[in-house]
Amino acid sequence: MKIEQRFITAGERLSAEAVVTDIRVGLGYTAVQVDGGDVGLAYTFRSEAGHTCTALKMAGDLTGRPAAELISWMAQGDVITSSLALATFNAVSQKEIREAPGGDFLAMIHLTPGDEVGMVGFFAPLIKAIRDTGCGLSIFERNLARGKGLFPPEEIPDRLSGCSVVILSATTLINHTFEDIIPYTARAREVILLGPSTPLTPEIMKIYGVTLLAGMKIVTPEKVLRIVSEGGGTQRLGRAVKKVVIPCRVDGTEK
Repeated sequence: MKIEQRFITAGERLSAEAVVTDIRVGLGYTAVQVDGGDVGLAYTFRSEAGHTCTALKMAGDLTGRPAAELISWMAQGDVITSSLALATFNAVSQKEIREAPGGDFLAMIHLTPGDEVGMVGFFAPLIKAIRDTGCGLSIFERNLARGKGLFPPEEIPDRLSGCSVVILSATTLINHTFEDIIPYTARAREVILLGPSTPLTPEIMKIYGVTLLAGMKIVTPEKVLRIVSEGGGTQRLGRAVKKVVIPCRVDGTEK
């Protein structure tokens, strides 16, 4: 079963009778609110949205639809609808993480100089802390202009399989590259899915060998909606969200 179908199936259970009440497709993130007030986030691939004035053909006709309907769009190839679907999933799953613990996932994985870390996606605030441990770090990023020593995604098959720790951007669930990348993490002792787009559902992610989910719990939904509408990104979310880390118990379930 493909991972998108797993989310669709879980979304049907989590959403129950939930209805979408608000949608914001911002420059940094997409936010979806469901009745009851919960909000979910997912990254907006704005450069892939096209060059016309309409990025989403269904705009103006989305609120009031069942949340399960929007979640079903995860199986579509378009990154805008996929982002919308993941944000909706993250909204209906908020109630599952009321008591999710906070914390620093780097402190939990105990990096040593003998580790080789593979980072899929560019997480600038983490780079110095990782390198200060003395371990190796390989960063895979499409935009090689973001810094020195970056590797293009085409080198993932050759380099990632040798990493003992993998930090994987949750945006891979939106652009449908997750299942292409995850086989190369099989030898890693830790696989962390990271970012505000992260679905905090260990029962799904443990199937793929993910060991930690490092995402966000929405604390002040209305403020998050406003920040997204005004083009804000991760740094602007501030205290409107809480960083949470949820372990996944890897039980050997067939992928």
